[in-house]
Amino acid sequence: MDRRESIKSLLIGAAATSALFTAAGCEADTTPAGETAAENPFPYEGTRIPEELRRDARLHANAPFFSESERKILDHLADIILPADEQGPAASATGVTDFIDFMTLDFPDFQLPLRGGLAWLSRASLQRFDQNDFMALTEEQQMAIIEEIAYLPEDPAEVPKPEVAFFDLLRRLVTTGYFTSKEGIKDLGYKGNAPNLWDGPPEEVLRKHGITGEEEWLSKCIDHDTRNEMAEWDENGNLLT
Repeated sequence: MDRRESIKSLLIGAAATSALFTAAGCEADTTPAGETAAENPFPYEGTRIPEELRRDARLHANAPFFSESERKILDHLADIILPADEQGPAASATGVTDFIDFMTLDFPDFQLPLRGGLAWLSRASLQRFDQNDFMALTEEQQMAIIEEIAYLPEDPAEVPKPEVAFFDLLRRLVTTGYFTSKEGIKDLGYKGNAPNLWDGPPEEVLRKHGITGEEEWLSKCIDHDTRNEMAEWDENGNLLT
């Protein structure tokens, strides 16, 4: 099965992202009234209001949520979910674990399922293979455990087991983190709002409205060599460049 293609189909349909952000509510702002905003740790001056700055400061003060050993397991699980292929790197190479850590702080309801799921992997490793370190298992042993929790019940009304719910949440976080990264966006082929060429209003439209194109004005508007330059206007609203 092509894991990347199947997951991409889910994301294009918006199901994964929608489910992710409705799974838990955002952290409430509990900062006392009158408290001054923390210094902005981001290079986006002027784009964040004081409440956002205080919230960001709280999140970063508690970061990272996961320990180094937990982050190694998350990296490994992310690469099982989205391995490297000809379309892009493995998920861990795109900073997915940093994204998961941030989201776990931002959505406290994620903390128990994710940390509990990692603990469950250790217990399962010990019970089945006499080794409580999931990372010390062979690839075959690891996949034997993952295959048991990688699929939701066929009946949508059936409540999944906690370990299955853990892996489902993790899978949605990994795919959301990956496909919103620079590498993931490139993988999707998303171009965004790219500048295009414009040759002015169609002549038939101008004629319909009784307008004739003024050569001087049109030459300024559709000069393809200067399309990335900012337009300038005089105090009377006349286009200068």
